[in-house]
Amino acid sequence: MTDERYSNFYDSSSGTKGAGNFTSLPERTSLNPVHKIGRQIGETLLLHRGMNASQARKESIEMLKRVGIPRPEQIVDEYPHQLSGGMRQRVMIAIAMACNPSLLIADEPTTALDVTIQAQILELMKKLAKENGTSILLITHDLGVVAETCDRVAVMYAGRIVEEGPVRKIFKNPQHPYTRGLLNSIPKLTGERKRLEPIEGNVPSVRNMPDGCRFAPRCPFAMDKCVAHNPDLFEVEDGLNHVVSYKRGSIMAQGTPLLQVEGLKKYFPIKRGVFRHTVGHVRAVDGVDFTLYPGETLGVVGESGCGKSTMGRSVLRLLEPSAGKVIFEGKDVTKLSKSQMRAMRREMQLVFQDPYASLNPRNSVAQTLMEPMQIHHIGNRSSQIERVRSLLDRVGLDPEYASRYPHEFSGGQRQRIGIARALTLNPKLIILDEPVAALDVSVQSQVLNLLEDLQTDFNLTYIFVAHDLSVVRHISDRIMVMYLGNMAESATSDDLFDDPLHPYTQALLSAVPVPDPDAKRERIILQGDLPSPANPPTGCPFHTRCPMAMDICKREKPVWKEVKPNHQVACHLY
Repeated sequence: MTDERYSNFYDSSSGTKGAGNFTSLPERTSLNPVHKIGRQIGETLLLHRGMNASQARKESIEMLKRVGIPRPEQIVDEYPHQLSGGMRQRVMIAIAMACNPSLLIADEPTTALDVTIQAQILELMKKLAKENGTSILLITHDLGVVAETCDRVAVMYAGRIVEEGPVRKIFKNPQHPYTRGLLNSIPKLTGERKRLEPIEGNVPSVRNMPDGCRFAPRCPFAMDKCVAHNPDLFEVEDGLNHVVSYKRGSIMAQGTPLLQVEGLKKYFPIKRGVFRHTVGHVRAVDGVDFTLYPGETLGVVGESGCGKSTMGRSVLRLLEPSAGKVIFEGKDVTKLSKSQMRAMRREMQLVFQDPYASLNPRNSVAQTLMEPMQIHHIGNRSSQIERVRSLLDRVGLDPEYASRYPHEFSGGQRQRIGIARALTLNPKLIILDEPVAALDVSVQSQVLNLLEDLQTDFNLTYIFVAHDLSVVRHISDRIMVMYLGNMAESATSDDLFDDPLHPYTQALLSAVPVPDPDAKRERIILQGDLPSPANPPTGCPFHTRCPMAMDICKREKPVWKEVKPNHQVACHLY
């Protein structure tokens, strides 16, 4: 995707500017974990601007200030793992902008960030680009970000640009079937919820690209000449600079609860000194309550670091809860022995965010899917192999792929394998931790539809953890909003989006990019980063960033209350 918003500044730039720079995601792996932040920024300054160590340190602190990082004099001496995801991405931008480049290539700069941090990062990039006269080449699969941020967009498929033009023209009048397929694959934040329309099939292998138009095997309008000849780009009749390579010729569940969570807390001790004395606690989850019924989907949203994933892992006892009850089918799992918990985990499974990191690279798909059955002594080898083939077919993969290894699959295919692994033991509850965050919109829609189909077929119950609110609205029956380990608001999906009550929920919804360049929305930009859960604010945990904060918010923690049927909130405004 491209952004030439500031190309006029680039044309008038002086010869002393850097030719170009690059920032990418994941920022966790882009930063060197063994070097302090100041050294990593200073390295660029030493190499390209001829500064000495003292000058580089001073300039590094100044760059951290420019990208909005609080306490830059302290952060410059910290390591990447001590920073939040949003702060690490700001550091990456500081490194990229240190030499005042004429061109900034931003490769998925907001993919792993929640919507509020994403909004801050995008505004920061635009501000710095305008101040420095820098052009931006933005690479992303988030079409909402493209609609709100870019002037022009180039749509690529299998290594070729298939359509390029002004953002408004492409979003309002897409010409290429692939472009239209992408736009139809996006979960909408507004309007009626309906089944997504994914692009059937998969992107071709780079080792075996089809002749002619590379999209032809998946195109519903393909003709014989599409297979034989690669189409050239030509200008569309709807206006200047628009070119294209194609020419047109769930119901709320009821009954007995499956899962009841009461007062769930998870504190991590902070230890210091030679004898590792506990001097405090990180309150990752600080009192969460909810009830989940069979066949229901509960969406859990909030900023990075708010405790969403920790809450999910605590429910499964992958992390031992510090306090509270987790009652699954009438049994409190926090009181089960290890052997009892192992048996219980047949009913409770997890799908991880990163399908590649969660799959053992040394195990074939068959070994990965058979392992749970072997641990729980289910069937013989013959029946296990048959089960593997059946599961692969059910999640939309060729059973012959069973002998392959994770590196041989695309991200979407690996996520399907992760889902198949979770289904191996026929669970009743699956916790999905950011299951589509790393997938492009077309593959994302396929996975979301698969999850909905599996839920219908097997009466599965989901806890769906994500930061993409449009995705959460599409798949969830109810949504719970978390902030700093606490519950801020909970309601049915439609009610939460139609009438958000908590100021934090309102800010989250206002920050969601809408894939419509004509949509005008008032965005609420939250100032600063999430407070440290090791030292949370007194009173309401959100009062330090809340635009509506009152004196009582600083003194008293709000009570969790039902404001209207099935809609609860913790806020002094109600």
